[in-house]
Amino acid sequence: MPTRWCRSPRAGSPGATLRSRDRGCRYPGCTHTRFVDGHHVEHWARGGATRLSNLVLLCRRHHRLVHEGGAAVRVLDDGAIVFADALGRRIVDAPSTRGSTDAIVATHRAEGLRIGPGTAPGRWAGEGLDLGLAVSVPCASTSVREGPSTRPAIAAPSG
Repeated sequence: MPTRWCRSPRAGSPGATLRSRDRGCRYPGCTHTRFVDGHHVEHWARGGATRLSNLVLLCRRHHRLVHEGGAAVRVLDDGAIVFADALGRRIVDAPSTRGSTDAIVATHRAEGLRIGPGTAPGRWAGEGLDLGLAVSVPCASTSVREGPSTRPAIAAPSG
């Protein structure tokens, strides 16, 4: 598992211990186990120590998200690692999207659902894209109106 670390990933080193503890990106719902980085929860430039209690493994995408302010991470007193979005709302673990679909199929059968290849057939026959139609239809539904906008205002985030 490639991990960027300030020290060599020898057995017993902080990098090896962090990899052993986290086993991959700790962001809720993320399953990446390769190309992960050790993230200082309290940034080292602000006095955060390079110790296991202040570190968490994040994949490159989620590491960038945290550093750019799209998410925050903190460690609770009991050692639990929690994430919040940019508005401070806690991000909870999502169920895994990997693995067997047997449980889903069994649930559907128990509920009397019969889902198969003909459940939602498409009408596309493989013909090429009519770009003129694809552009003209959305453009025709929007017209220039005089006066104030009829679109709802988007509230700025508080805080």
